[in-house]
Amino acid sequence: MELDPELENVLRQLFEACDEFQITPRLIGGLAVRGHTRRKRYTHDIDLSVNREDKSNLIAILKSMGFTYRDQTSFGGVKAWRQIGKVMVELHISVDKLWDMRSGRQYVLSSAIVQVAVDEQGKVLTLATTIEDLLILKLLPLRNQDLADVIALLLDNPELNVNAFWENCQRTGNTDYILRRLGEVEQTLKDDTFREQWQGYYSEGINLSETLSVIRTMESLKKAKP
Repeated sequence: MELDPELENVLRQLFEACDEFQITPRLIGGLAVRGHTRRKRYTHDIDLSVNREDKSNLIAILKSMGFTYRDQTSFGGVKAWRQIGKVMVELHISVDKLWDMRSGRQYVLSSAIVQVAVDEQGKVLTLATTIEDLLILKLLPLRNQDLADVIALLLDNPELNVNAFWENCQRTGNTDYILRRLGEVEQTLKDDTFREQWQGYYSEGINLSETLSVIRTMESLKKAKP
């Protein structure tokens, strides 16, 4: 599914300005999933993580782009928004660490940064978190949308770095919790109860062969737990 042109322009301007000011924000939400998967689900939100020392410069960039912003004191992040044409573009920015309100757990990204293409043509390049970090971020809340994203990430990245994944879990004290979440995903796949949710987010079906591939990747990931 294509990006809204308005969102595409915002992403280009934002990352060009950040590069000029030597800021390295990382995509961590639905756009990051788009960058790591063949399937591109629709989203109009921009979820970012930034270091605390870059926060003030990032806010200055957003203000220069016409965004209104508000500090989210409950979790130390920033929310910014701007109406562009018919699209309300919202940014949700985590600073230093990410706090998942649904699970009440915290996560600190690894230092690794990758470049991904978030559009269908591969022309809109942005910085993003790694597949291993992103998978953990999606497993923490595991809402219906997150479940669909976890399946997409596993389906399109069977060769993910399992050692890095579990090292990140151990580093942040989330190993046992994530292991339980993986069990929930595996059970959902085996019960075949995810197809309607998947179709709603990705607008295409997933066949039996693909489902079995995800289950095999899931089992390999669980077996690699130290």
